[in-house]
Amino acid sequence: MNRFITKTKPQQTNKRDVAQKRPAPVGDENTPAASSDIIHESPNKKAEETSLMAKLHTAIRHGDAQFTFDTLSKNRPFDNAMNKTMTKMEFSSSYSALGSEFMLLSVDESVVNAFKEGQGLTIRGETTDEAVLCTDDSTFPMKIIESATTVLLLHNSLEAPDSPTLPNFQVEMIDGKCYATGELCPVVDVLNVSRLKDMLREQELRWDWKDREEEEKLKGYRLRDLLDSVQMSVGEVKTALIDLPVVKFLNGKYRYLSHKFRGEMLGLIVEMIDEDSNNDVKLESISFDGLRKHLPENVPDQVIEWFLKSRCEKIPDRDEYRLPEENLIRDLTVVILYGTRKMPLNQFSELLGKILPFGVEVKETVFDGIADISDASFGKVITYLGPEDLPDTIKERMLYLFEYRKLWSMEQLRPYFKDVYKSKVSFDKYVVQNCEYSLSETGEMLYCGVR
Repeated sequence: MNRFITKTKPQQTNKRDVAQKRPAPVGDENTPAASSDIIHESPNKKAEETSLMAKLHTAIRHGDAQFTFDTLSKNRPFDNAMNKTMTKMEFSSSYSALGSEFMLLSVDESVVNAFKEGQGLTIRGETTDEAVLCTDDSTFPMKIIESATTVLLLHNSLEAPDSPTLPNFQVEMIDGKCYATGELCPVVDVLNVSRLKDMLREQELRWDWKDREEEEKLKGYRLRDLLDSVQMSVGEVKTALIDLPVVKFLNGKYRYLSHKFRGEMLGLIVEMIDEDSNNDVKLESISFDGLRKHLPENVPDQVIEWFLKSRCEKIPDRDEYRLPEENLIRDLTVVILYGTRKMPLNQFSELLGKILPFGVEVKETVFDGIADISDASFGKVITYLGPEDLPDTIKERMLYLFEYRKLWSMEQLRPYFKDVYKSKVSFDKYVVQNCEYSLSETGEMLYCGVR
């Protein structure tokens, strides 16, 4: 027998006729109503649900905890441990104020520890800058992400309350909102001295400042003024100021000493040291009183104190200092080369020898970090490369040095970046990761450019 039976397609029937011929359902009282009756019931159920929600909203608004609890607990009939304290959140009156806008910031453990220790956390930067977060001694760049979602903030923590016997409301106020989140980038290893130096040099102290004494007294910046514009922590700014020719005066303002001011003052001090009849100022014994006695009035007391503390070494158990020969040679080198930038080495040596006190010897290694000696067709040349006057960004300074000379060892480069790098390790890491190198015949690694 053939297992495959082909059925003929049933003849199509008019749907309207079928609907008319379909018998009406027969049943008892429990038989569901027709579809038309069900359609009529839907608006009543919807109205009932809407009415229930309206009652629930009204109960919450008016603090009817019992009705609210009874309504909400219907969905959890078997939960006998359901807490009868319900949290109701309301917008505070200060929600619309500008002070209620916050930003959520993700920070690392070092920032949390600094905050626990009592250090301040400050966001710094001008309107055109990328914001940074500063602790007392570190700076972290910030990455801010704007969000289309508003996060509502409750500053009071939500805790699980003890369940009372009767339902009640616990009110929490929404008093803040957040439109953006941020995260911290790794801590900055360099000092941002560029803007700091630009600000201070705008109001530097000149040698002839006495001619405009009343006007000059208004010049200078307090520490808070610098911090408002410089993206560094308080500790970093103070560290940067130590390496710069900057003096803090009694009014709390900092002033940058111009090259001419330092040159004129140093020339007078060298004359005192070289003068046999002057026993107040010698290389091995310099005091504040001795310098004050012989320096003119346009050299303030604070400048004399700066010179003794920054350029001299304190003699133990005495109110006197000694001036290291190395510091004197380096300072005079800056004075001589600042204007000319470069000079034949023999001419420079002759001029320096005339200025230095008798008996002071000069070794070429003393110039590391402020000047470089190179070969030229007519002999050796010494070139001024003081970090104070080099480009302030790391990359620009590197390019400047590589343009001046093609090959540098790590040890030769390092002194020219002491004013911007916090540690030797950080600088070495930057050079290895960002500079091209070649090997000398002896296998020494010499750096030749920036990647």
